[in-house]
Amino acid sequence: MNSKWYKLIVLSPFVLLAGCDDEKTVEVEVPVEVPVNVTVNPEHTLLTDPFLQLPTDNSVNVVWFTNFEGSSHQLTFGDTTTSDITTTKLNRMMEDASSSLGENNYDALTYRDVYRHEATATGLVQGERVNYYVTSIDDDGFEFISDSFTLAPAPEEGQAMKILLTSDHQSKKNVVANYQKVVETVGVPDAVLFAGDFVNVPDRASEWFDQVKENSPAFFPALQGHYQSYLPGFPYNGGEILQHAPLFGTIGNHEVMGRYLPEKEGYSLNGSFNDPQPAWYAEVAYEEVAETVNPDGDESVKAQWIADNSHNQQSFLDIFSFPDIGPAGEDYYAASFGDVFIISMNVSRIWRSWSVSGASKTKFVESIDTLDTPSEWGFGEFLFERFDAQSDQYAWLQDVMASDAFKQAKYKVVMAHQGVFGLGDNTVPVLAQPVMQVVTTDATESETIREFTFPLTPEQWSSEVAPLLEAASEIRYQYPRAEDVWLNDIEPLLIENNVDLVHIGHSHLWNRAQVEDLHYLESSNVGNSYGAYYVDSTAAYSTDVRASYSDFWEDVNSSAPRWDIEDYPPNGDPQDRVMSFPTLFSPMSAENENYPNLPFVSSNSLSVFSVLDTASGSVKSYVFDPSDLDSEVMLFDEFSLN
Repeated sequence: MNSKWYKLIVLSPFVLLAGCDDEKTVEVEVPVEVPVNVTVNPEHTLLTDPFLQLPTDNSVNVVWFTNFEGSSHQLTFGDTTTSDITTTKLNRMMEDASSSLGENNYDALTYRDVYRHEATATGLVQGERVNYYVTSIDDDGFEFISDSFTLAPAPEEGQAMKILLTSDHQSKKNVVANYQKVVETVGVPDAVLFAGDFVNVPDRASEWFDQVKENSPAFFPALQGHYQSYLPGFPYNGGEILQHAPLFGTIGNHEVMGRYLPEKEGYSLNGSFNDPQPAWYAEVAYEEVAETVNPDGDESVKAQWIADNSHNQQSFLDIFSFPDIGPAGEDYYAASFGDVFIISMNVSRIWRSWSVSGASKTKFVESIDTLDTPSEWGFGEFLFERFDAQSDQYAWLQDVMASDAFKQAKYKVVMAHQGVFGLGDNTVPVLAQPVMQVVTTDATESETIREFTFPLTPEQWSSEVAPLLEAASEIRYQYPRAEDVWLNDIEPLLIENNVDLVHIGHSHLWNRAQVEDLHYLESSNVGNSYGAYYVDSTAAYSTDVRASYSDFWEDVNSSAPRWDIEDYPPNGDPQDRVMSFPTLFSPMSAENENYPNLPFVSSNSLSVFSVLDTASGSVKSYVFDPSDLDSEVMLFDEFSLN
């Protein structure tokens, strides 16, 4: 991505005969611009092309990354050049032994230099695109110049748009082909709505910028059309999308890192990602060490300690710019974009395995070996952010939907990552707050179960939970289907306020449903599907039991189950929503002639993408086979909003 040609300014001697009586000869040096092909510092590079953020009626922000701080940076758009650039260093971009960078791998945890540059193109006119490029100059004076792309402000109402609906990039094998086919099929979209899970481990720099691993592309190369520069010979290069189209994202479980304890022996990026704890429990733990870690009682020190010892989405928020006007900053937000009003919610929780053996921390139990050591617990599949009717996020959502901008929008779209509906493995358990069961056993082997619903206060923990742990024989987690926060609190609110579409991810499927006038769509099937759990009425197709952990289903179906099967439906939508069938043809039946018409696409060979066409008010879904370079991209489903 480096520009190979640079400008070298040399001082050339030039003899000037001065017109004076003694005819003195004066030698001066005249600057001469000579184009030369030079070898620059090979460690300096533009890590990305520029991409677009925060469009308004007359402006849009341009962001790009380098691996050097640089002496100056510029944005040139149309006839205007601005040096008003905000440069920040990302302080949690790292690599470790699990990173993949070709010959430049790492033996130990290592911080990388990643600098973010952001400028605003102002004075733009709606409906008009202008060319732009960026320039970064390193401390040696060499210019790194991007290619030229196009930008525009937010469109005016009535302007026809095509908006890509996607999610779950996660370095999956088909994403490069998927985004390339988007551009080849519908052209460069006007915006991207990305419903979470951008990468696997958000603190790993290479997963964003330059991972070199077959069938595991980094995020920006895939969505900026540069994958072949990292893996020459690969049949697909990705799509040149983000350079021209603003991205609106939402937080998923893969945007969240767990406890940030890099000085701890054995710390790794994968280990940290899988090691979050609830913020409310970090408050409990803080009280135990407050006098040592924060003797002056500084509130900022306390907040940072709790964040470092629970979970955070710092790297994700450092990379992107989203509206920052709500009670939680950029964690959830709303934006108008032409005829579309976009609401990005924070609906995410940690993913854990299904096993109930007690050998490890899972969504249902804690490890038997750690029952009296909650610092080693996982706390089940706890929610990272509350969105129930008593939460700040819910109150904010109500306020947003009361606004004139929302009410007057032609299309109202909500993004929420986690499985709020559908046939996927990850839609069970439902989005209920975990109910922790502390099981104690007396001398007669009689069990006593005490229940505590998350979140807990430090007072509840210290007075009610902690005294039980020494005698605990098991820690279980229940997720009552009747306590589904999305079903009980959010879905009625969206229906009441005439939301048209809920766009989600998480289960790596294509499936959709309709409840009254509200449409649900998951279109994250870009390879590495996790299965659709569905029993066809003809019995020609049946995947009837979610997950591969037989010990959970053995328990549920035993004579004395610890979990009630009514709370954990083995197949279908967990709240009995009726799935919608593709309107044109079933890609699954095309893949396997023995399959009947099926209401989903779950495949590791087929790839799907969906586009909202505001001119027609329709959402169109396309399918193709990336393994066949001549595969036709076919429209298989289309439904109308409003």
